Amino acid sequence: MTDVVLNILSLGIKPLYERQLRFHEVISEFRNRLSELEEVSLTQEEIDVFFLKLNSFNFGFTLFAAYYQKYIDNLNRFKPEAKEELLDLTFLMIALAEDKWKPTTPFQVLTYHVKYRYRLTSRFFISHQKKQNYKKLNAPDAIAKQNSKFDSSKKWTRVPIGRDPCKAGCDCSK
Repeated sequence: MTDVVLNILSLGIKPLYERQLRFHEVISEFRNRLSELEEVSLTQEEIDVFFLKLNSFNFGFTLFAAYYQKYIDNLNRFKPEAKEELLDLTFLMIALAEDKWKPTTPFQVLTYHVKYRYRLTSRFFISHQKKQNYKKLNAPDAIAKQNSKFDSSKKWTRVPIGRDPCKAGCDCSK
C-alpha cells in the first residue's frame, strides 16, 4: 500500500525509487537465503554473486545515495573468506538482520531520514521520544521497583571478626 502511494505521489522520482526497491529486494533475497542455511549450505560462489550485485548498484542521483553507499561499505567489511571449506557467516547475518535503525525499504529509509537525520524535522521526533522515555522511567511502577531492592524480612548474619594478632611466618598481608 505504501509503495503504491509513494509511486503516485512521486512520479518524477519513480526510477530512483525503483532502484532503491531493487536494492531492498537483493538484500531481502539474501536474508531469506541465510535463513535457510540449516537446510541447504551456502557456497562461496553464491556469496560472491551477492556481493557483486551489491557493489554494482549505482546510487548516483538517488535521494539517499550516501546512506546506501555506507550500507554497502559496511556489508563489504563482513564479506566472509573461504578458509578450508568453512564459511563463518555470523557477522554477515548480524549485519544483514532487519533493524529499525538500518532500514532497506525505500519508504522506511525516507521516514528514518525524516525522523532522525534532517535537523529541521528530527528535533520534533527526538524530543517526543525523549518525553515518552522519560514518562516510562518516572512511572510510579518503575520508581517502586527501584526503591524496593532492600528486604527487611531477611535475617542478618553475624560474621565474627578475628582480633588475634598474626604470628611470625603466617604470610598474611597484615
